[in-house]
Amino acid sequence: MSALRLTQQQRDHLSLLQRPDSAVVELCKSAFDYLINGPNPGRYEMLAKRSSDLGSPEAVQQAVEALISLLISVTTRVGSSSVDMEAVLRQTFPELGDDVIEVLEQFVTSKRNFVEGSIKSANIRAYRLVNLDWRLEVRTASRSLLDQCQVVVTMKLYLHTEPKNENRELLAVDVSGRSEQELKAMQEDERLHRKYLLVQTDVGSLVHMIKTLEDALAESKTRRIRNIVDGIH
Repeated sequence: MSALRLTQQQRDHLSLLQRPDSAVVELCKSAFDYLINGPNPGRYEMLAKRSSDLGSPEAVQQAVEALISLLISVTTRVGSSSVDMEAVLRQTFPELGDDVIEVLEQFVTSKRNFVEGSIKSANIRAYRLVNLDWRLEVRTASRSLLDQCQVVVTMKLYLHTEPKNENRELLAVDVSGRSEQELKAMQEDERLHRKYLLVQTDVGSLVHMIKTLEDALAESKTRRIRNIVDGIH
C-alpha cells in the first residue's frame, strides 16, 4: 500500500504532529471528540495555552480537522484491515518519529471501525435537485434606485431525497383515478421527501455559484471522492 495522498494544506495543518507523543495523543482525542460532539473551541484554546508551541486555537482546530480528514482517508482508501498501517503512515509522514507514528496508528486503527460504521449506518439522504424554474427580473428605477438598472435571477428549486431513477417524473404526478388513501400517501411522500425553494440572486453571485458547482463536479470525479461514495453506499 502506497502513501496516502494529502493536500499541501492538510500537510501544513498536520505539521503540529511534530510534537511529543503526549501532545499528539491530546490532538487525537480532540479529533474523536469533534466526530462525536462537533468542534469545541474552548478545548482548542486550552490546548494552545497549555503548549505554547502549538500556536493559536485556530491552528489547533485546523490540525484536529486535518486528523479527521486523515482518518476518513484511511477508512475510504485502505480497503483491507490486513494492510500494514504503520508502513502506510511512515510513507505518508516520513518526518515523524516512531512514538508519534505509533500514536497515529492506534488512532486510525481504533477509530476506523467507528467511522466505517457511521458512514454505512448514516443513511444519508441529501436533497437532490431534480428540476429548476427560473426567470430574469429587471428593476429599472425606484425611489431608492433612481436611474440604475438592477438585474436579478429568480429560481425555484425542486428538491427530492427519495433514491429513485433520475429520469422518472417526480414533479407532475397524475392523480386521476387515485383512491383517497393513495392521495394521502402521496401527500405524506411529498411532505417527507420533497422540498421547494425560491431563491433570488444577482448575476455576479450566480456566476460564482456556477463556478463553484463546476469545481465540485470536477472533484466528484476524482478517485478520492469515488472511494468516499463507495464507503457510503
